[in-house]
Amino acid sequence: MKEVRAHIDNPSELPADAWLTPIRFAFVLAGLVAAFFPDVLFAGKTFVFRDYGIFTYPLAYYQRESFWHGEIPLWDPLNNCGIPFLAQWNTAVLYPFSLIYILLPLTGGLNVYFLTHLFLAGLGMFLLASRWSGNRLAAAVAGIAFTFNGMTLNSLMWVGNVAALAWMPWVILATEQAWQNGGAKRVTLAALAGAVQMLAGGPEITFLTWLFLMALWTGRVMQEKTRRFLLLARLSMVVLLVSLFSAAQLLPFLDLLSRSDRNGAPGASLWAVPVSGWANLLVPLFHCYRSPLGVYFQPGQDWTSSYYPGVGTLALGLAAMVRVRTPRVWLLSGTAVLGFIVAMGDNGWLYPWLLKILPPLAFMRYPIKFEFLTTFAVPLLAAFAIAGFRKAATVAWSTAMHWTLSLALFLAAMIGALVWYSHVYPLPNEPWETAGLNGLTRVVFLMLILTVSLVYVRIQKFSLQIITGLLLLVLVWLDVATHAPRQNPTVAASVYQPGLLPQQLKINPQPGNARAFLERQTHDWVYGWMLSDTYKDYLGRRTALLGDCNLLDGIATPAGFFPLYVREQRTIWGNLFDSTTNNFPNGLADFLGIAYLSNPSRLSDWQFRPSSLPVCTLGQRPVFAEPSQIPALLLKPDFDPRKIVYLSPETKTWLTVTNPTHGTVRTVQYTAQRLTFEVEAGTAALLVLSQTYYHPWRAYVDGKPTRLWRANHAFQVLEVPAGTHRVVLVYKDPQFRAGAIISLTTLIGCLLFLCLRWRESKA
Repeated sequence: MKEVRAHIDNPSELPADAWLTPIRFAFVLAGLVAAFFPDVLFAGKTFVFRDYGIFTYPLAYYQRESFWHGEIPLWDPLNNCGIPFLAQWNTAVLYPFSLIYILLPLTGGLNVYFLTHLFLAGLGMFLLASRWSGNRLAAAVAGIAFTFNGMTLNSLMWVGNVAALAWMPWVILATEQAWQNGGAKRVTLAALAGAVQMLAGGPEITFLTWLFLMALWTGRVMQEKTRRFLLLARLSMVVLLVSLFSAAQLLPFLDLLSRSDRNGAPGASLWAVPVSGWANLLVPLFHCYRSPLGVYFQPGQDWTSSYYPGVGTLALGLAAMVRVRTPRVWLLSGTAVLGFIVAMGDNGWLYPWLLKILPPLAFMRYPIKFEFLTTFAVPLLAAFAIAGFRKAATVAWSTAMHWTLSLALFLAAMIGALVWYSHVYPLPNEPWETAGLNGLTRVVFLMLILTVSLVYVRIQKFSLQIITGLLLLVLVWLDVATHAPRQNPTVAASVYQPGLLPQQLKINPQPGNARAFLERQTHDWVYGWMLSDTYKDYLGRRTALLGDCNLLDGIATPAGFFPLYVREQRTIWGNLFDSTTNNFPNGLADFLGIAYLSNPSRLSDWQFRPSSLPVCTLGQRPVFAEPSQIPALLLKPDFDPRKIVYLSPETKTWLTVTNPTHGTVRTVQYTAQRLTFEVEAGTAALLVLSQTYYHPWRAYVDGKPTRLWRANHAFQVLEVPAGTHRVVLVYKDPQFRAGAIISLTTLIGCLLFLCLRWRESKA
């Protein structure tokens, strides 16, 4: 308020943007977020589209249920015959802000989580752009543009991506201050920001954040040659602390990655930006098709429904590229262009070349994710353009105005040409009126945003400055809000009611006793169609147990939807999934406990298989075979899991069992990370479990450790002696325990060090 009063008394004392304090911007940003999602905040609706419904919500539900049952969700027993959960990373189990949806009711809590991170993204970008451009209105434009654009809004279906993106400007701001100014406090705060982003579960965005930081740091080192060692030491300390703070997540993840099926194989063009994709930066609906739920997509590019940055923001960014000649703008310009070209995959020349030089980039899987670099850089470039207008208002106003007008006319002509092209060469079932109206609206916003940007810096009256500045922010917001139908369809929260399917479908496979399997024909049909009714569309996918929807109903399945899978289990699943109906491997299905099989002709009619076995069986005869041959043996019609179990030759010298035996198994306890059985056998016998073999599992017979072996290529077996015994399997992840000790020790050590430094400064 002091700034405002001083400005009213003497307008020349303060810059024109002094009224736009961080707190006032926060109120503006919160209001725009609320205006964009009124149904989510005030009408009891929640998100549902695509991965949100079949991946994000079920995983959040499982995480929350585990928390309230007093467990850390290290393992998911309901998917993929058991699969590591925390180690997936993007499950965000250790991300502190996950407590929002853990402590609150889940549907409302997830809504709060996502909208909070939208707000966090905009506020962080405002602070970063304010520091770099020196102009608060310019920073506010950057904050709004970073919050509201196609890529950010598309990210509202993944807890990891939206959180990592929200923390991106905060990490860059804090890390730059740490290496530039030093000090234990700044270094620790930068490391904490980096660690929080790391724990958020968006590895690709985190990688891009540090890629940009390294480029920024290199530029600073080239400018300050006398401080190279000091800058390197400070950055190295931040990186070291981030790694130590995040060890509890990184160690399990790297362990799973080394044992997973992930090899970067999908290819450089899968879901890449098409050759004509640059046109969608100006006309977002150019050559797009409309899905039944009203969301538009580019043919062949289904990862994001939009990467539109806002035509006004883009125009301002282009103005900065040409008119503002500073190293930071050059870096941002290169980042924006590089990100878009690499996002084109094989459609651009750069990505295939990068893969040859850096093969690990293939683990990023979809090149479209490099578009996040463009999403980050363009709003900052727009901020530099507006700050440049302010300087030109007193130095070269006429030149800036004429140049900006020329840019506006050029972009308007480009939009007109694209609309004409879509009319002459439309896609099948693409009404050109859609692109025409879309393009015309973009021209209107282009002219309004550039005009208001130029007018604002010439206004002297304080009240008009506020009105014009707010108008500019609203126009930037409206540009994206109207660029396409809503990217994030919502639905009534009741669609996520737990335990819905067992009641409706009369299907109730219990963990430890039975699983349900969605065969390929049904899967492909469900995956390929979409209903116009959001509620019915999701219920259909949930009925088919698509993705991870089975978690909402406690239904076990040999399938699942995760970024990483245990390599051997995925091989078995693939052989089962690709089998034809008339050549279905019943023996393997019996072993996996598949008691319910989807019906291709009727989605809600699950076929019961009475021959399926429970998860734990006893008494099979061991048959030794090379690991590479076992998957094919499991598919043979004569494979009988009641009589034989396939083991690798290395186990032969360790086992005493050579023949089939008789006995009984009774399940005493079956939880996510602990299985207890009562076993009675006349002679020594093999206890076989159709649970995924993963090294953290430990077996105990009557409290004594027992060796757990790999069986049937991907599953578990142990030997029990004759008699009655209590067998316990417990999941103990040494990587997580070691990482947790490292993370907590580092955190406590840093806090104690800062407290001591604070006390010394007060003494």
